[in-house]
Amino acid sequence: MSEGRRRYRPLGLMIAIAATAVGYGLLPMLPLILMVWSGVTQRLVGIDFIGGGVGWLAVMLGAITLIASIAAWIGRPRGVRLFLIGMVWVQALFNGMRLLVSLSSAPSLPEVGGNLSNATALLICQVPLLTLIPLYVTWYLNRAPARQFYN
Repeated sequence: MSEGRRRYRPLGLMIAIAATAVGYGLLPMLPLILMVWSGVTQRLVGIDFIGGGVGWLAVMLGAITLIASIAAWIGRPRGVRLFLIGMVWVQALFNGMRLLVSLSSAPSLPEVGGNLSNATALLICQVPLLTLIPLYVTWYLNRAPARQFYN
């Protein structure tokens, strides 16, 4: 860009960055965003941020991932490509651990019964997203058009 040439962002790179920003940046921050919105507008949105340390860790990781996505969209600094790949995998592992913990925890109320047969639908929906988005982001950000964009 210093020579007056415009650098074009490949479509696959835009898809990878957008999927990362939405799936791993905004979604983990959604409870906090709704709480702030409720406080600003003085309306109750019907959500309470219950998550303790794990919930706040998810929000912080989401904020870091969102900032890395914005930096990756801009293309600066040069190492943001590798940092974004790392953040996607950290988020995927963190979300996978949260999923496993939620599946192995016992119901707290005696009236709530059930077995792990209901968990099959949850796993069918979440596990492909936990693996496909990081694999796509890693694959595309290591391709030549993406590497050229960041050089």
